Amino acid sequence: MDVLSDILRTLHLRAEVFLHACFRGDWAVDTSGERRATFHMVARGGCWLHMPDGREPVALAGGDLVVFPHDAMHTLSNSEYAPAADFPRNQLPAPDVAGPAVNLICGYFEFERHSWNPLLESLPDVIVIRNEASAAVPLMDTLGRFLYYEVDSEHIGGSLLIDKLSEILFVLVVRSHIKDGNDNGFIGALADAQIGKALSKMHEAPSHAWTVESLAKAAGMSRSVFAERFSRLAGMSPMQYLTRWRMTQANELFLTTEKSVAQVAERCGYQSEVAFAKAFKKQFGYGPGRARREKRLSR
Repeated sequence: MDVLSDILRTLHLRAEVFLHACFRGDWAVDTSGERRATFHMVARGGCWLHMPDGREPVALAGGDLVVFPHDAMHTLSNSEYAPAADFPRNQLPAPDVAGPAVNLICGYFEFERHSWNPLLESLPDVIVIRNEASAAVPLMDTLGRFLYYEVDSEHIGGSLLIDKLSEILFVLVVRSHIKDGNDNGFIGALADAQIGKALSKMHEAPSHAWTVESLAKAAGMSRSVFAERFSRLAGMSPMQYLTRWRMTQANELFLTTEKSVAQVAERCGYQSEVAFAKAFKKQFGYGPGRARREKRLSR
């Protein structure tokens, strides 16, 4: 089971490019406060990334990509010095403005299912992928060039293609983050060869009567070592993870099928509706009955 693909499909990843522009002279772009993950690709030229809390400005060059998984405060500008608070943001320059050209492609990533998202939770506030490092992530450079070509050419069908390319971009960003050896949170658990096997088993058969012992065996580890490493990497016990993923899948079943509460409970490994309802309410703040009613009302 490809755990990453399973999560992205279940939570319905979608992406969209909302700005492609050429900036000259003095300018600043700030997309903070959108309540969704945003990204900026420097297609051509160079600029500076500014973030609060005394962080040093970061120089960005053509082909560089910067991603903000949690909508962190940030500004991109032409200057090494952060623009003043009253400097206009997100304004295209007048046609007669001179100076070096900087082409930006800006977009966002979001998940249509607003439930528990272990993947997004484990990503840092900002991820910078340098163009010269893109060779370490196969297809990254090719995808960037393809994306720039589509947004610049305005071919028929381009809008849909751009959005799909942006979705692929998110997957490559996660791959890059894993390849960089980041071992914190769910990403670390996913990247760990042995813990990753246990995660694959849980996602492959979430309704199975898994125990810590059986998952440890699947991972090729002793029970105690497995439980400690899983908890340290994922930030929760194996059974807590399994329960939360089962409830995430249950919510998806309520939204996309006509199955009864009893049927969904069984599909998620519960023989008792009472135990299932208790676990579902703990994660979502309301019971499965409300989830089914809201599905009917949304038609």
